[in-house]
Amino acid sequence: MKPKLSNYIITAFFLNVFAIIAVGGVCIIMVRDMVNNISRLEAESTHISRIYRMNNKIQETIFLVHNSVIELDKELLTHALTKVEEVIEETETYEKVLPGQLQNRPEILLNFQKIEDNLQAIQDTLQYAYTSFTAANPVADARLRQLESYGYNISNLMGMINAVHFQTIGRLVNQSYTKMYYILFLYLTSSLVGIMASVVGYIVLSRNTIAPIIDLAKATERVATGDLGVRVKTGSQTEIGTLYNTFNQMIRKLEEHKKKREDFSRELEKKVEERTAELKASEDSLRRTQAELVRMEKIATIGQIASSVNHEIKTPLNVLYMNLQMLNKKIKLCDVENQDLKKEMLDLTNLINNEIDRINEIIEEFVKYARFPSPDFKENDINAILVRIGDIISQKAEDSGVSLAIEVEGDHEYAMVDDKKLTQAILNLCMNAIDAMPEGGTLTLKIEKDQENIILKVADTGEGISSEDLDHIFDPFFTQKKGGTGFGLPIVKRIIEDHRGRIHCRSNPGEGTTFEIEIPKESRKDSR
Repeated sequence: MKPKLSNYIITAFFLNVFAIIAVGGVCIIMVRDMVNNISRLEAESTHISRIYRMNNKIQETIFLVHNSVIELDKELLTHALTKVEEVIEETETYEKVLPGQLQNRPEILLNFQKIEDNLQAIQDTLQYAYTSFTAANPVADARLRQLESYGYNISNLMGMINAVHFQTIGRLVNQSYTKMYYILFLYLTSSLVGIMASVVGYIVLSRNTIAPIIDLAKATERVATGDLGVRVKTGSQTEIGTLYNTFNQMIRKLEEHKKKREDFSRELEKKVEERTAELKASEDSLRRTQAELVRMEKIATIGQIASSVNHEIKTPLNVLYMNLQMLNKKIKLCDVENQDLKKEMLDLTNLINNEIDRINEIIEEFVKYARFPSPDFKENDINAILVRIGDIISQKAEDSGVSLAIEVEGDHEYAMVDDKKLTQAILNLCMNAIDAMPEGGTLTLKIEKDQENIILKVADTGEGISSEDLDHIFDPFFTQKKGGTGFGLPIVKRIIEDHRGRIHCRSNPGEGTTFEIEIPKESRKDSR
C-alpha cells in the first residue's frame, strides 16, 4: 500500500497540536503554581505585617509601663494594660486562623503559643502592678525587669516566626523564578523547535510537493504547446508519484491518440487522393468518351457529307472532265490560223483540267479522312518503326539539305500499335518538317518513355508556326502550305487518337516546331 501525503500532513498536524498543547499545559501549570506562590507570598506578607504590628504594640505597652513607673502615673499603666489586652485578644483571634493556614508549619504554632504565654505573663504582671501601684509603693524593679524579659522573649519569638515566613517567601520567590525560567526555556525551546520544524517542513514540502508541482506545471505548459514527448519522473510513492504516473499515462494516451489521428488523417488523405484520382480518371475517361462520341458523331456526319459529296460532286465532275478531254481533242484537231489563240485555248483547258484534278484530290482526301478504317493493333517495335521512317526520308532530307538525327532508348521498345498507320502519321510529320526548312536545318526523331506511355518527338529547326495558326493546325481544310488540302495533320491526329494517344505541338516563329506524341504502352483493339 502506497503511503499517502495526506497521512504525513495529518501526522505532522497532530504532532504539532500535541506539542503545542503539551507545552501550553506545562506552562499553564507553572503559571498556576506561580499564581499560588503569589497568593502564598501575599499571605506570608500579611502574617509578617500582623506580627510586626503585634510586636510594636507589645513594645509600646512595655514602654508605657516604664513611663508610668517613672512618672508615677497610674493612667499610663491603665492604658498599657488596655493595650496588652488588645494584643492578647488579637493574638487569640489570629491563633484561631493559624491551624488552617499554617498546618504544615507547627513551629510557628508553637512559637505563637509561647508568645501567648509571655503575653499572659505580661498581663499578669501589669495586673499586679495596677493593684499594688501607689505613689509610695511603685512596681518593684524585679517585676519591671521580668516584664522586659517577657517583651524580649516575645521579640525573639516573633523574629523566629518572621524568619520562618521570610524563609518561606524566599523559597516561593525562588520557585517562581525557577518556574519562570522553565517557561522561558520551554518558550525558547518550542520556538527553536518550531522554527526548525518549519524550515524542515518547508524543505520537505518544497522538495516533495511544491517542486514536483512546479515541474508538472512546466510539463503541462509544454504539452499545451503541442510537445507530447515530455515525461516527468519522480521517486515519490505518495500521491505526487501517483499524479506523475497518471500524467505520464495521460500523455502516452494523448500521443497514441495523436498518432492514430495522424495515421487516420494520412489514411483518409490517401483514400481521398485515391478517390480523387479515381474521380479524375473517371472524369478524364468521361471527357475522353464524350470527346470520342463527339468525334465519332463528327466523323459520322463527315462520312455522310463525304458520301453526298462523292455522289453529288464527283459524278458531274467526271462528266466535266470527260467533256473537257473531248474539248481539248477538238481544239487540237481544229484548223485555226491563229496558233497563239489555239495555244491560249489549250492552256485554259489544261488549267481547268488541273483544277478538276485538284478538286478530285481534295474529295479523295476528304473521303479518306471521313471513312478512316480502324487500326489493326499488333505488338511492334517502336524503335524499328522510327529507324525505318528515317531510312524512308533520308534521301529527301539529304536533297533538301536537312540533317537527320534519330535518338532511341535501348534496343527495343514494344507497344500495341498499327504499324502502317503509325508510320503514315510520323512520315507525314517528317515530310511537313522537311518542307518547313527550305534553307536546310535539323530534323530530330526521338523516343522517350515514362511509366505508362511511349513519347515520340518530331522536332525541326524550321520557320515555326504563329500562335494564331497553332490553335487550328489540326482542323480539317486548314492549311498554310501552298497546294495543301488541309487534311494531313487532322489525319495524323485521328491516327494518334485511334491509338488512345495524344499529340501536342510547340512552336515559335523562327525557332522551329516540335510535335510530341504520347502512345500508351498497353493499347489494344478493345481499348477504343
